[in-house]
Amino acid sequence: MSEQHLEDRVVAIWQTRRAQLLYWVLWVLVRVVGRLYLRTRIVGDERLRTEGAFIIAPVHRSNLDAPLVNCRCPRIVRSLAKIEMFKGGLGTWVSAVMGSFPVHRGAGDRRALQEAIGLLRRGEPVLVFPEGTRHSGRQVGEIFGGAAFLAARAGVPILPVGIAGTEEAMPPKAKVLRRVPVSIVVGEPLLPPETKNGRLSSDARNEFTARLREAMQSAMDEAAEMAPARRGRRRRRREDEEQ
Repeated sequence: MSEQHLEDRVVAIWQTRRAQLLYWVLWVLVRVVGRLYLRTRIVGDERLRTEGAFIIAPVHRSNLDAPLVNCRCPRIVRSLAKIEMFKGGLGTWVSAVMGSFPVHRGAGDRRALQEAIGLLRRGEPVLVFPEGTRHSGRQVGEIFGGAAFLAARAGVPILPVGIAGTEEAMPPKAKVLRRVPVSIVVGEPLLPPETKNGRLSSDARNEFTARLREAMQSAMDEAAEMAPARRGRRRRRREDEEQ
């Protein structure tokens, strides 16, 4: 399937009523699994319940990241996802139903950016992974300027998000979801600098991107610090039950 045909196919799937109804079915399912099985704890989720458009910018450690964050927002959240998530057939259909849109990493994907800008200008939230691909560990990797570009062009804030536990719960190529507590921290919104016609100079974009990385790191540190204490309490409870 050509890249252009794939993008058109994803749009066509998403525009059906069935797809948008199934989005909410999956939203409920992920929320239940996250709460009862992964015992997800989130700090700052009230920021996901605000009106208007905003960009959600999480760290990326697992394929669980986007669903677990999106299910905390009471509105549909569209996500920019790597094109490898759209493998044709059922894979493409599931990704589209989850609200994802294919993006080509490492390149200026005009179609994906235009789609995201259109959503934001209509007042809808959009999720973007600034790191571009999955990383490992607590340190936030180098991030791309796409989130800063979108925020400036649409005039919307960015919510930096740190996530701990998903890398262990679903590492790459894992076939079974492990029962590891997940911690999520949604940081304070970052407002883009004022611009003329929504255009940032390269220096301004780099500076804003650096601020975003710092905010993501702060949120990640807080989420990571929550995780060991929660796992320790779980182990102690299990030991008490065994005695």
